[in-house]
Amino acid sequence: MNYVEIIKLIFSIISALISLYILHFFFFSVLGAIHKKRFPKADEKCHYAVLISAKDEEKVIPRLINSIRDADYPQDKLDIIIIAHNCQDNTADMARSMGARVIVYNDLSPSSQTLGAAYHYAFKQIDVKNYDGFIVLNADNVVKKDYFDKINDAFLYYGKHDPIATFRHALNIKDGALPAVYSYYFAAQCTLVYAGRANFGVSCRVSGCGFLIPSRLLENGWNYTSITEDIEFSGEMILKGENIRYCDEAIFYDEQPRKIKIMWFQRLRWAKGQIIMSRRFVPKFFKALFAKDKKNKMSLYATLTFHSFIVLTIFFLFLAQNILLLLSPLFSIPLEETFLYWNNDASWFYNLFISSHIGALFELLRSLIYFHLSCYFIAILILIGSRGKYKNQPKIPLILGFIIFPLFYLLQTPLDVCALFSPNIKWRKIPHGE
Repeated sequence: MNYVEIIKLIFSIISALISLYILHFFFFSVLGAIHKKRFPKADEKCHYAVLISAKDEEKVIPRLINSIRDADYPQDKLDIIIIAHNCQDNTADMARSMGARVIVYNDLSPSSQTLGAAYHYAFKQIDVKNYDGFIVLNADNVVKKDYFDKINDAFLYYGKHDPIATFRHALNIKDGALPAVYSYYFAAQCTLVYAGRANFGVSCRVSGCGFLIPSRLLENGWNYTSITEDIEFSGEMILKGENIRYCDEAIFYDEQPRKIKIMWFQRLRWAKGQIIMSRRFVPKFFKALFAKDKKNKMSLYATLTFHSFIVLTIFFLFLAQNILLLLSPLFSIPLEETFLYWNNDASWFYNLFISSHIGALFELLRSLIYFHLSCYFIAILILIGSRGKYKNQPKIPLILGFIIFPLFYLLQTPLDVCALFSPNIKWRKIPHGE
């Protein structure tokens, strides 16, 4: 076995171990596509506050309020609370005119620009004991008519005890491939990851908006103020032994970016927040896994793998492998053979998909092909597992979104690398209603 073969073997073993580490994702994905947990219809109607943070959202806030008012749920059991977050337009007046309670939050200090900081301020003004729970939405959302009924069924099923995440659909798929591919991205999270975990009582996490928090968890206010407050909240809840549930039948719609530039900055913030939270939570989750008093070991493990630096780890392993392969001439193996070897006596199919003796560049091509095929498999699972949620959506954007779906995931690598080396990534407003 020569130097190149030894290096490739070592990194193949490492890659196999990483695959085993995250194998449960595949398990939950298949089961999530096959089976969705359903909840019996509840007679009791809980009293909820619908909490909405809005920064210069006068264009879209009426759309959301109207969808809430048009819902089937008893309106005397829904209080709409708008957090007018450093607004310079008529968001507050618009919301008041439509009967919503408005909490004005004006704080321009850099540390107070996050959504979590706005929630922290708002909960100081709210008596949480007046409500059974808080349903968190964004100003650009729209809820399905039975949204509150479905989330109420799940909430009562779990004894008004647990947070509930819901299905996040794209509102503006008709606007093109980018909103469509976002819809696949969030559907993968909901249909495959959350639904699969829900079947086994394993905790999922909340993601941005479209979730319910029982009032018992907010008695001391909201204390999650990072640039990704949803990840912070989820991590703390699971460490405390809470179980974040999922209701697939409660569907809300979320307006997605139409421009690549907006998409880049949004996902860059997510990536930076993920890195910050991973540094904070990975040691805690690893320690908790071996604590005797912790009973939610699978939830802890699943969340630990989410917080792990998987994408960055794979990227730096790839870099390390190829740097070591560049040293092959020191062991009398030409670089051309190391990176471009191709067996001319074998078929291209054998070389590309079966042979273990091809150049490193062709191995990279093989990995990219397998990655694309895996993403297309995921997209097909989404369409199967969505149970008709895409039935009435425009077909051309969905087809285009399907085609670029692997590129959307592949972009995570440069995003994570940029986020790792970018010290000051701040929250930026996403334009809505354009």
